Amino acid sequence: MAEMAQNSCNGCHKQFSSKNQLFRHLNQSAKTCLSPEEYKVFLDRVLATKREKIGVLYGYLPGTDYRFGQHDSVKNDAPCGVEGGQHAAWLVTQAIDRVNGGASDALKNCSQWSADAAVDSKIKRSYGSNSRESDSLAQDPHTGAITEVLCTTAVPLFIGEEGDADTVKATDEQSKAEKEFKKKTLAWVESVNEELNRILAEMTNTRSIPSMPSNEFHKWSPGRIRVFGRIAISQKKFNAETDITHRRVDYCFPADMLFASTTESVSQTALQPDTSSLQEYLDSLPSFTPGSTYSAGENSLSREQAPFSTRPNDKTLTYLYQMKMLMKRITTQVEEIDDKDEGAALEKEYHDAKRKKKKRKGQKDTESSTTNNKHESSDTSRPLTSKPQLKVKRKRFHNFCPTILAHDYLAFRRVDRIFHRVTIRLEGPSNSDRAAIPLVSCTTIQNRPFIVFSLSGDLFLQQQAVRIVGLLIAICRGVIDEDIIDCIFEEEFTNLVPAPPAPRIGLLSGEVTYAKWEGRMAAILNARRTDRYSKGWNDEEVVSAVEEWEMDVLHDVARGWYCEGEGEDGRLNTETQWLENVLYPWAKKTQVLMEDYRSWKASRATNSTVGNSFLPSLESIDPAAPPIFETVLFHLRRADQSNLWPSTSAGRQLVMLTTSNEESQARTLTVAHMNVKINTKSESSAYSFKEGEGGASGSFSVGAMPGQCSQPKGNLLFPELVKAAFELEVALFPDREPSSTIAINRNAQFRPHTDNGAGAGQSTSLIVGLGTYAGGELVVEGAKKDIRYKAIEFDGWKERHWTLPFQGERYSLVWFTPKGCEGVRGIDLKL
Repeated sequence: MAEMAQNSCNGCHKQFSSKNQLFRHLNQSAKTCLSPEEYKVFLDRVLATKREKIGVLYGYLPGTDYRFGQHDSVKNDAPCGVEGGQHAAWLVTQAIDRVNGGASDALKNCSQWSADAAVDSKIKRSYGSNSRESDSLAQDPHTGAITEVLCTTAVPLFIGEEGDADTVKATDEQSKAEKEFKKKTLAWVESVNEELNRILAEMTNTRSIPSMPSNEFHKWSPGRIRVFGRIAISQKKFNAETDITHRRVDYCFPADMLFASTTESVSQTALQPDTSSLQEYLDSLPSFTPGSTYSAGENSLSREQAPFSTRPNDKTLTYLYQMKMLMKRITTQVEEIDDKDEGAALEKEYHDAKRKKKKRKGQKDTESSTTNNKHESSDTSRPLTSKPQLKVKRKRFHNFCPTILAHDYLAFRRVDRIFHRVTIRLEGPSNSDRAAIPLVSCTTIQNRPFIVFSLSGDLFLQQQAVRIVGLLIAICRGVIDEDIIDCIFEEEFTNLVPAPPAPRIGLLSGEVTYAKWEGRMAAILNARRTDRYSKGWNDEEVVSAVEEWEMDVLHDVARGWYCEGEGEDGRLNTETQWLENVLYPWAKKTQVLMEDYRSWKASRATNSTVGNSFLPSLESIDPAAPPIFETVLFHLRRADQSNLWPSTSAGRQLVMLTTSNEESQARTLTVAHMNVKINTKSESSAYSFKEGEGGASGSFSVGAMPGQCSQPKGNLLFPELVKAAFELEVALFPDREPSSTIAINRNAQFRPHTDNGAGAGQSTSLIVGLGTYAGGELVVEGAKKDIRYKAIEFDGWKERHWTLPFQGERYSLVWFTPKGCEGVRGIDLKL
């Protein structure tokens, strides 16, 4: 055994100037210097408590029970297999612990996975959301990944500190050490994959699989997980989840989903190929893999970078180019700032100031810093010069996520690119890795191609990718006009116009890039061929393994589309069910919204008020109020005329549509958004807005508020109104538990939103409209409801709701009980 105090090896008696050199010597020369027994004792002693932070590159595909929704129908057995990204990451860490010799009781139950286990799992991974507060950023459930990165701890592969001054200096010894380290890394990866295979086998043995009929299309599978490499993470602050520069997600689907049959009625903007039949269209699409070019004399593509010798015909190229232009309309672009675009100017100023603040941070010379501040302050206030000011024009993707709304910060996203990445065909023999779902021959559709669309951006909301693909399919098939793209991203059109979600079965997380941290760690942190750094996952073995895995996974996903079999027309039943149950009903509903959008757009083009363009005239509205509402309406008008109506905060204006008389008031959501972000005190007066046009014309609360909040000033300003309003609730709904609080709104048109607070103690809100107005219906999750003197209940905490345009005098009362006011009755308050 080596004597540490003397820094010498007892095997060869060689002296070393440091322990690090001794450790490296023992790690490389164990077979010649120490007996196996001595070396094992050495490892047990030195490495028992020594662990390092590592990054792991891996990929996964969920099991049959989860991918195809069978976990909802399993009766006799609990769902089994890889559930999704969080579960796969947990299984990888379990396999690593097994390799490290740290087996525990938890490792014996790898086949069991529950919601509680998911909550307890805090692994930082590329497509996770543990570091963020919003579930809207969570990975789409039961979807796989071509590659992902996670951070964990593991026993070091080398004994010794890399980067120490006393480590190997000679070039030949360094090269030898690198080869030895690479060899150990490959052996470690192989060991972890063997453990993962054992875990998957345990899952298979745990689930009792019923006998399947001979014509069953797909076999049950626990899923797949594969590790490709590991790298030591020297930077403790590195977070695999939040330090990503950009992400890529892929969507694999049958190409015939883009093709509309001759019996379908398509719009004039439909993007359809110039072919006479579906089969001709499918045959015209070339097969290719990522980054490939044509090989001479072949009808497919390969990764060989050979020059193009053949190419698709001109009709196919035109069709693919038009599809590319359609995709570009959804992506964010770098645009020149318009002098009249107040929102863009504010955003540019905000980000410029933020970058300059970072540059100033750490300056020691206070006087110099002050001078720079003055100079920079004058730069930000200087009017735009002839030199064009450019910015990335982000878009609001609230219509692509069911839990995000236009005023949410997360809605403001960047999608850099959407492109046609791959076309594959499920022809030829299947290897053992691709045999989970065998092929079925089809006599109607031959040689069906599967297309892969790739999307890259800064961050993807849950369902954002599948809804983008669903929208592209809808436009290509002609079930909706192309101007829906303008509608769906128009922030001033307040209606929600959600995009249709494509089937989840085709979605895969692709890869991530850590551009900033690659420079800091001098290592490549995703699988790609480059000689920029010697460390990282740019080894040919890693890149080739990922490329092979990617094609295997894409073939598995393509086969998954056959899970419901094929119809008589050759179309896949999974596709047909989606068309009939999702796309066509969505198109029918959305076409109505598009008519409203076009009317709204036309009224803006003619500078006419939206209310006068398609709303009933006020003369047709009976101004008389039902007797039960007369007292409250009297006090509302009295409060309005008192000039004491409270102002509306900048934060509240985010969910209100503004129509201001004053240029200083926020006109667009982007401006209101930036006012809140830079903490400007932009409270709006209830009397600064145009009468009869809606707008953020005043909203305040009365009644009781939770103990940590200040009590509403409206209680003191309008006690008679408060008393009458609480009495009205009891008169309207005598069986309802009286609420603690009321929101009172005057001429306020709300954007789609959900109410703040958990709503504990009362799951529903009660709302009613009062006054002489036309329009102004309440929309709850797309359902229009007339609330003028017609009170309704709805779940304001969970259901998205908003106000349609109106003209005239419109008040609304919303009774609710916020968290912390359970049991408090506003009608009992002593005012």
